[in-house]
Amino acid sequence: MKKLLLCAALAAVISSAVSAQVMTEKGMKNTAWTGFGSPLNADTMFHGFTDTFQARFDVASFTIEGMLNWSFLANYDNEGDVDNFVFGTSNANPLTLHYGTRGGTAYAGDNKVSAAALLLGYNDQVNVSNVIQDSYYVNFIWHPSKNFDFGVGTKLNWKVGPAPSYGGWLWESSAHVRQGGFSTTYDDRSGSRAQTSSETANSYKYSVDAPGSADVVGFVHYANKYAKRAMGIRYFYNGDFTFQLGAAIPNGFNTDDPAVNFGIEIAPVDWLSISAAYEGAFDDHGNFYTGVTLGHKNFILEGYFAADSLNTDEDEDQAYGTGAAITFVIPNTEISLRPELGVNFFENDNYTFAWYTGALLSLKINRDFGLSVWGSFANGSDDKRWEDNDATKDWDGGHVINVRPAVDIAFDAHTSFTVYLNLEERTAFDGVSRGCWSSGVYVTYLF
Repeated sequence: MKKLLLCAALAAVISSAVSAQVMTEKGMKNTAWTGFGSPLNADTMFHGFTDTFQARFDVASFTIEGMLNWSFLANYDNEGDVDNFVFGTSNANPLTLHYGTRGGTAYAGDNKVSAAALLLGYNDQVNVSNVIQDSYYVNFIWHPSKNFDFGVGTKLNWKVGPAPSYGGWLWESSAHVRQGGFSTTYDDRSGSRAQTSSETANSYKYSVDAPGSADVVGFVHYANKYAKRAMGIRYFYNGDFTFQLGAAIPNGFNTDDPAVNFGIEIAPVDWLSISAAYEGAFDDHGNFYTGVTLGHKNFILEGYFAADSLNTDEDEDQAYGTGAAITFVIPNTEISLRPELGVNFFENDNYTFAWYTGALLSLKINRDFGLSVWGSFANGSDDKRWEDNDATKDWDGGHVINVRPAVDIAFDAHTSFTVYLNLEERTAFDGVSRGCWSSGVYVTYLF
């Protein structure tokens, strides 16, 4: 059940460094999901089942944690009837299935640009690379002293400061679209420098999504997680003030061409936290991040800034993002509201800025029952040169509208249910509109 006490939320923000593993405390957790819906350009269908099992063990001076995601998904024949079900480990989650992919492909929907635009290389499909999840993670962390951590893993999740998010991990019941649902080729799961094994590990190096490369583009990466698939070390002090300093070498680090990530966060008082991070130092295509959190009574203000693709030989390849979110509880109520706003802009003068806004409203009816609604709007980036071509002069950046109401029920101390409806309408840069919706049930069990 979502807790709406702001003091708890503020404590979680200020102490994020100490609980920055994927699971914030030792234990085991299972999240099961089943659902149905109408993906992009598809009829209503039953998707099947997904299940994510997580475990964290703290033994002596060591922390060991892992996750495995598997699915049991329906396959359909040419008549639209269920033909069979396939079982296996999976990158799929309710958001990828919402769009009609299973985590193995990036694009959803058909390319419907005109014949003239197709010759120019434009594509109005939806790119959902940023909602693909890991099929597993494994982390090993050694705590040689009270304030030091040394870790190696595939998803360490060491981070500083606030940034735009899904509202939860992609497999969790609170997950919604990020940054308004922009299409992007950027897959920021692993934060790797290079691939070192047969499994795919996408690079932290960011490239701007050119307007017209997908339906609604404008995504910018925030590099506040300095250790993902990496080996890292960090110092954390939590006394009369809070301080974190960490460094990590990402997967694919090479001694001839090194890349190192850094993160720092300081909270000199209990209502202020300032943070900064750099991803890919000593290498090209680095990413810079800084953020601040202010909290007072029933109010938390978060601000953040990103600068991506720095120190390169290419021209006009950098991107910048800035935004803010406010979390507050209406006094004398159990109502929590968190609006956010972001603006992303690009070094290439031909690309206009993109922006998005969203808000999460949560209402706790009683100890065991709660309601929430997420809503967002994103307006994509367009290319000023489109005005010079008859085939493209009527185009704009397109937009995305997403609404996701949910009901949370705490059955007992171990089991909770979430029932939700996810509605989305996407209008591409060329005016082609696509809608999709999904609904389902999450069952979360804490062992």
